Order: sequence, then structure tokens, then C-alpha cells
Amino acid sequence: MPATHSKPVPKKNAETTNQLRKWEKKLRYAKTEEQRLKAERMIRIHTPKEKLPKEKVPKKPELTEDQLLDQMVRENKKLRKNPDFIEQQTQAELKRQHLEQERQLTRKKIKNSVKERKEQEEQETKKKLEAFEQRKKDETTLTKHLESHKQFLLKYSEKTGVMETFLDKHKGNKKKATKEFKSQTTKMCRILEYMICEKLQEGELSYDEVKDLLYENMSQSMEYGESSDLKQLTASL
Repeated sequence: MPATHSKPVPKKNAETTNQLRKWEKKLRYAKTEEQRLKAERMIRIHTPKEKLPKEKVPKKPELTEDQLLDQMVRENKKLRKNPDFIEQQTQAELKRQHLEQERQLTRKKIKNSVKERKEQEEQETKKKLEAFEQRKKDETTLTKHLESHKQFLLKYSEKTGVMETFLDKHKGNKKKATKEFKSQTTKMCRILEYMICEKLQEGELSYDEVKDLLYENMSQSMEYGESSDLKQLTASL
């Protein structure tokens, strides 16, 4: 068989990637009004816009320290004339004064509180010291009074033979007799002191006057031989 020859297939042109050239070509081959308008629109879209050169912003010259200081002074003067700034400063000053008054009042209260507490502590210490001194004085006075009563009762015992009464009571046991004698003497001293203090409350006689009167009554009782027992003697008074 004779060889057959086929016609070569024409190659399609590669589609351009340049959209502007593509639509310019379509505009040239446009057959309808619609195709022409679309091509013109797409050309306007893909036509690059001309970039305007950027205006160079002139750099501000750097200011010296003196110039900066002058600028701050001028701005400060302008600011001081601003009503809003004046109002803010006024309110801030009033608030500062109010806070300062509160601080001073608080400090004053604290100082007064510390002073009062210190004075109170000093007064309490003084009262305690005075009470202690008075107690010592009273104890000294009481000891002195009780000793005076004891000496008087010992003389009374020697004259009336009270010790013999206690010996008879305890069947010659001197230890027990002496113990009871001392116990009754101590009690009698306190009873005599109580009787004198009770009499003093009437406010008519002094301590020594009441004591002398009491001792005199007891001496009279001894002379008349009313009792040889200390308890009975006190009861009789």
C-alpha cells in the first residue's frame, strides 16, 4: 500500500500572560460593540497607573538645649493661659491643701493620743507609788499600834496572872499555854485597834485620845478584878 501522508495540525498560539496585551488584541479583533466595550474596560483595569514621585518631607532641624528650653518656656506660658489648665491646677491645689489638712489633723490626733496615754501612764504610776507609800506608812503605823497594844496587854497579864489561867486550863502544859497566850494576845491587839478605829469614825477624839481612854477603862477593869481572861475583858469593854 502506498504510504499515506496526514496534514500537520497547526499549533495553537500560547495564551499570553500579559493581560494588557491580551485585551488590546481582543479590542483590535472585536466584532461587536459589546466586545469592544468589555475590552476597553479591561484595558483600563490592567493599565498600570503612573506612580507619582513621593514628595520628600524636609527633616526638622535638631534643636539645641537652649532652643529646647526656650520652646518649653513658650509652651508653658501658653499653657498657663489655658482656662482648662488653670481649672485643673486649681482643683489639684485644693485637693493638695485638703490632703495636707487631713494629714496635719491626723498627726495632731496621734500626738495628742500619745501625750494623753503617756500622761495617763504617769498618773497611774504616781497613784500606784502613792498607794504603795501609803500602804507602807499604814503598815508601819499599824505595826506600831499593835506593838503598843501588845505591851499594854503584857503588863495586864503580869498583874492579873493570865498565864497561870492558861496553865491551869492545859494542866500545866507550858507549851500549849504559851501558844494560846500568844494567839489571844495577837487577836486582842487587833480587836483593840478595830475598837479604836471604830470610835474614830465619830470624829470627836483623836487616835491617841481614844487609845488612852480605852487603856484607862481596861486598867480600871483590872483594878476591880472584873476578869483575868483577855477575851472576857474585851467583851466587858
